[in-house]
Amino acid sequence: MNRIGKLVLTACTITATSSSAVAGTGSGRLTNPNFMPNGAVVIYLEGSRNAQPACATESRRFVLNAATPAGKAQLAGLMIAYTQGKTVSVWGTNTCSVWGDTETIDFFAIVDGP
Repeated sequence: MNRIGKLVLTACTITATSSSAVAGTGSGRLTNPNFMPNGAVVIYLEGSRNAQPACATESRRFVLNAATPAGKAQLAGLMIAYTQGKTVSVWGTNTCSVWGDTETIDFFAIVDGP
């Protein structure tokens, strides 16, 4: 790989990892899904929460936008985890772009069984 290619790859890697490093994370079981009229779905976590952004005044909450195709896919996965009582790990975007006082979900993983 040439020098410019290596530089571009390094810059992309740093950019991709730096935003996740400062975003909020949480792990636990989902509780109390709230379905808002604008397509936002707010979920609560029973468990730990770390590094939430200043805009996220509700410490146990995350939100997704179910009005988008990506949000619908996330909602389907979260509802499976919720109905089966599974634990999830959630990573946020470090923004409250969907619901003003709640961090927006970037991605999540279902980590274990009931």
